[in-house]
Amino acid sequence: MNVSSWLTIAKRKINALDAELILLNTIGEKDRSFLTLHEDKKLAEEELKKANEFLERRASGEPLAYILGYKEFYGRDFLVEKGARSLIPRTETESIIEMAKTLKPAPRKILDIGTGSGCIAITLKLENPEVEVLASDFSQGVLELAKENAKNLGTDVKFIQSDLLDSIDGNFDLIVANLPYVDEDWDWLDKKTLKYEPKEALYAEDGGLFLIKKLIHQAKGRTKYLVLESDTSQQEEIIEYAKEFGFSLARKDDFITVFKTF
Repeated sequence: MNVSSWLTIAKRKINALDAELILLNTIGEKDRSFLTLHEDKKLAEEELKKANEFLERRASGEPLAYILGYKEFYGRDFLVEKGARSLIPRTETESIIEMAKTLKPAPRKILDIGTGSGCIAITLKLENPEVEVLASDFSQGVLELAKENAKNLGTDVKFIQSDLLDSIDGNFDLIVANLPYVDEDWDWLDKKTLKYEPKEALYAEDGGLFLIKKLIHQAKGRTKYLVLESDTSQQEEIIEYAKEFGFSLARKDDFITVFKTF
């Protein structure tokens, strides 16, 4: 079977982009134009077997990132690991990077809480190498994945195991966090896809706000700026809660709220 024939069959089962990325991964190429320029390339037996396996996994609902082993975030590829206690990086989280770039004065010391794959911390460091970045997670296994991503991308983020701020000393110019904030009872959830990701990285009690509220409480007096990801439906409650601890809203978008303390 050649490239063109396989893609024709695959696109009947999954979207065209996913089909192309699966085939590129299978044959060891990155540039999508390769597929157009080599439509008649015959797939080797092992390539066809691997491509078909990946196709069936994707058609069953498994996230493409787990199949390929990586996910692009802010233009860079981050390793992800099926079964690890971290989320797949998401496009909406890139807004945290954009928000951080707008802060005045520019933060010089940043803490990323619940770093997961390390995508936020590593990207902040790569975008401004002069900044000191510390990243934490409660899971040592997750931290090993984040450290591997930092090594692969050539940056020197510091990592520490901690449950929120429990094991972290000192103050920061900016604390960022994409904590578990999903309420398992929301009726709009795509549970078919989410079932592949670790529950402890997705769901939280108190309508999804348990960990966010705990962090706000702990962060009082410890940072100039606090940037949080959450669902749009939760933002008003978060804003009102944050006021009780001296945080005022500086900016927000659909998923990100930026608080300041001065």
